[in-house]
Amino acid sequence: MSAFDGWADYYDLIHRGLPGEAEFYVGQAVRIGGPALELGCGTGRLAIPMAMSGVDVVGLDNSAGMLEICREKHAAVGPVSGSLELVEADMTVFSLRRQFRFVAMAYRTIMHLHLPAQQRAALKCVRAHLAPGGIFILNTWAPSPSTIAAPQPAGFVEAGRYDLPDGGVVRHSCRTHFDGYLQRLVEEHRIEETDRSGRVVESRSLPLVRTWTTLREMDNLVRLSGFDVEAVFGDFDCNPIGPSSTEMIWVLRPSDDPASSPWQKSRARDFS
Repeated sequence: MSAFDGWADYYDLIHRGLPGEAEFYVGQAVRIGGPALELGCGTGRLAIPMAMSGVDVVGLDNSAGMLEICREKHAAVGPVSGSLELVEADMTVFSLRRQFRFVAMAYRTIMHLHLPAQQRAALKCVRAHLAPGGIFILNTWAPSPSTIAAPQPAGFVEAGRYDLPDGGVVRHSCRTHFDGYLQRLVEEHRIEETDRSGRVVESRSLPLVRTWTTLREMDNLVRLSGFDVEAVFGDFDCNPIGPSSTEMIWVLRPSDDPASSPWQKSRARDFS
């Protein structure tokens, strides 16, 4: 059972993605063409629109609960011009016996890999599944030192209130801790659903632990994993990364790929 199975029923309500993210990844899938592979596809927020745009997509996730909701959403959309195949697997050890022109690891998914060995294993799997001339794009958080060092409230803080179509309400609160030594963002989430009369019908406490990496660490990680860096952007409008950026969007190509790059390289500095 995946830790994300408990999130499945409320994931789309609470986790709606990053500004411009969906347009960016779906646009890249269409531009590069299929077949495409999305790692950590979850409930299909990106994989389904990719398929709707005519791309043949494989979505991989380790949560059966998230994938079941993805299947339901995909079925509700009806026939689309692309295809969507869902695979329940661990992104650090998967083997699909095929290659893809486009691989995406969106919504800071790499942060769920807490150990360097897990990160390297996942990127090794991506490298094995990326076709010649293919592109791998991932994004992760770019935290500022001031954000990490800022004192956090000791208790739970309200993070959202969501009205349901049946008159019920979902309330979401969160407690956050930054572990600077392990570079981990440790959160505890509380979700409480009430019906229209105010009676509590569901209550969950869900952990969420993620690991952040610096620009220098990511540069070393992807290069040692067999990738060349085509570009690093600071947002989904493809602006150059800089000190005020909160995202790192890495555009990667296999290091032994002779294909020419269509990207305008955008780097904060060259670490090679």
